[in-house]
Amino acid sequence: MKTMIKTIALATAVLSMNTFANTAIESLSIETIKQELTPVQIEQVLKQWKANQLESLETKAQAISDRAPIEARRELVKQQINHEYKQTLNAFGL
Repeated sequence: MKTMIKTIALATAVLSMNTFANTAIESLSIETIKQELTPVQIEQVLKQWKANQLESLETKAQAISDRAPIEARRELVKQQINHEYKQTLNAFGL
């Protein structure tokens, strides 16, 4: 399970580095993960990743410039997490 999480985390990191570029490494990572894991396993790991990200929402919101109200910063972080989650699901064809 740890290997699975590391693999998905690596792919998510690659995807989040450049959302618009479809590099050879990114494609290879996605294809490798698709071959090694079932769609259900991929989705479970991504749901766990999202839950972990949402648990640290307050810390992430505090790290954003304090010129904006904290509620707006929390919402921004939540939107970023949801966006990355949906993009990654889409990249895996889920």
